[in-house]
Amino acid sequence: MPARADGLHLVSLCAGIGGIDLGFHRAGIPTVAAVEIDPAARGVLADRFPETVLFEDLTKVTADDLISVGVVPERTVVAVGWPCQGNSSRGRRQGLDDPRSGLWMHVARLLAELHPRWFVGENVPGLLSVNDGRDFATVLADLAELGMDSAWRVLDARGFGVPHRRRRLVLVGHFGDRTAPVRVLLEPDRVPGHPHPHHPPTPATPAAPAGSAGASRGGGERGGLTTWAPAYSHSLVSHGGNDKQDPSMVTYVVQPDTGPRRLTPLECERLQGFPDDWTATSNARGQADKLRYAQLGNTVAVPVFEWIARRLLAVDSEAVTA
Repeated sequence: MPARADGLHLVSLCAGIGGIDLGFHRAGIPTVAAVEIDPAARGVLADRFPETVLFEDLTKVTADDLISVGVVPERTVVAVGWPCQGNSSRGRRQGLDDPRSGLWMHVARLLAELHPRWFVGENVPGLLSVNDGRDFATVLADLAELGMDSAWRVLDARGFGVPHRRRRLVLVGHFGDRTAPVRVLLEPDRVPGHPHPHHPPTPATPAAPAGSAGASRGGGERGGLTTWAPAYSHSLVSHGGNDKQDPSMVTYVVQPDTGPRRLTPLECERLQGFPDDWTATSNARGQADKLRYAQLGNTVAVPVFEWIARRLLAVDSEAVTA
């Protein structure tokens, strides 16, 4: 989808396999440029977004580089799901001192250089508490120093039509309208305890038979066998599907005649809201399952960011017509 002459477009940093990009694409916002250092993930981007200009290293990309490939700052949304390892409750929690999560400084640098219209950031909720909240305060202070007003909210993928527990902190920033980020993240027609108007409440799940792994029934993968699984999958993680993965954090599918098995890469794609086989190739070559598991564990739930993009468009159009 080429950039419209008068519309918003996306610059995607730490783009991974393009979960944020796909959500924005579905809402009508194309990705002009993306930055991703992992060659396999960048190959997925090349296959799925052939019109997007790809850069490799966030620490070296400048605003001039982005402008040279067609980025127009006043129409740009900069989005980033920067590495979460330093903030995760499952890591050492070094926060911004972790060289991976510390890439935030380069995000802030690019925002200062480019001065885009909007900013959308994603990370784990642990960012709110790591180092007693001081690191999140640093992120907010960096945005404020740039003159950007911001708001944040923790969103769970299972509220957006996918059976997947995945809570993520979403941060929205805007130059020039201090209420705009709040209006993106908080819909006026929604109050606590009420279902989203576009997503009816999940129906009660039937009781599972004795010995099954959960309570939700679906069609089997092999020979039409009945498959039983939890109502919601655990949050996918990026261990590459190896046997060292903590079994308490893995969703298993139990089949009566074959026993438990892990989710397949295809099923993980569906849990994250991607089209089937999104990660099957990288640079038009087939990928090993281990790479696909890692990529899908590191990405975002696409429907969450489609919703963010549509809310952002609605609020942006209000500002334009005001």
